Amino acid sequence: MSELRVLAFGAWDSGAGYPRADALLLGLRSSGCLVDECRFELPFAGTEKRRLLTSPWLWPGYWWSLRKAKQQAIRALTAAVEAHRPDVVLVPYPGHLVVRWVREAFGGPIVLDLFLSAYDTVVIDRQMCTPGSPLARFMRRTDQRACEAADCVLVDTPANAVFTSELVGLPRERFVAIPVSDPMEAGEGLPYRPPEVDGTIELLFFGTGVPLHGLGHLLDAVEQCDRVHLTLVCGAAADRVRAQAMPSSRVRVIGEFVDPEVLRDYLARSHLVAGVFGTSQKADRVIPFKVMQALSVGRPVITARTRATSSVFREGIDAVLVPPGNATALAAVLSSLAEQPERLAELAAVARTVYERRFSLDVTGGALRDACRACVDRFSSRAETAELVEMT
Repeated sequence: MSELRVLAFGAWDSGAGYPRADALLLGLRSSGCLVDECRFELPFAGTEKRRLLTSPWLWPGYWWSLRKAKQQAIRALTAAVEAHRPDVVLVPYPGHLVVRWVREAFGGPIVLDLFLSAYDTVVIDRQMCTPGSPLARFMRRTDQRACEAADCVLVDTPANAVFTSELVGLPRERFVAIPVSDPMEAGEGLPYRPPEVDGTIELLFFGTGVPLHGLGHLLDAVEQCDRVHLTLVCGAAADRVRAQAMPSSRVRVIGEFVDPEVLRDYLARSHLVAGVFGTSQKADRVIPFKVMQALSVGRPVITARTRATSSVFREGIDAVLVPPGNATALAAVLSSLAEQPERLAELAAVARTVYERRFSLDVTGGALRDACRACVDRFSSRAETAELVEMT
């Protein structure tokens, strides 16, 4: 079987804080695919997307700028296809608009990494508008048109594949679940020293504090645990204010994102890493990137028991799972772990193995290679069938 040539085309987010596309491209290369890249910039990228959604007066200028961006993108795609002759074009996240441009200009198979549904993020998770509102209908239609333009659509979990399929009204077979890997994964885990008997657990939380994180539930639990010290990196502004008012013996607040190497230092000093504890629909369907990062360096994870986590982790063996939105239950589990430091050591001993088995670049890259290959084969089969029909 010949090597698969993939053209990654789009305006994907990259670098610290945006692991998805970097991990997919690294995984494809590690699986033996030939990957060429054609990346360009779009207005209101990255964190600016939220400002655009909440500033309607910016929309006319934004749509006008997109017309020019589309023309430039199609010219770039035409040149890249001519130069690289790809078997398949991969549109990394965010590619809701770009994939439709690709469909207009490229006659071959297209794989879209939808990753996050626009409707799910804006309407269900962030609650920036109400279901049925004009903006909600627009977000749903944006998801639908993007998925219709692609031959294969990537999401991060099987639960999200089912959700997105139903949301946009397309067959489940079009959607493939590829977990998020750590593009900076280390060759091995960090050395682990469990807490002393009768000592304090060093618990680490890092992330933006979006609703699905359920950070408030974690703070409620920490307030009930004398032997847990939380290091909070970033988080939502309201949660940081609350945490700063708590005793320093319970919480240390790092108010903004830190460089990957600094975060690695925090991971090295931690005994346990907090995942998410929210009760939203989205929280039930995702496994956050922080979980992969923690497991990658050999740190135990405590996170909500959801459809997504229950489908991947053996409870109490691969990770500690707790009821979502239940601070009392979370506090009880944290207190129990403080009494049993040997349990944390056992979880740490298998964490890296769990990552390698489920989330490593080799695993996700191989799954993505297979998905791309299957997409190419299906496209070729349809083309041959159409040709036969035309001949008859």
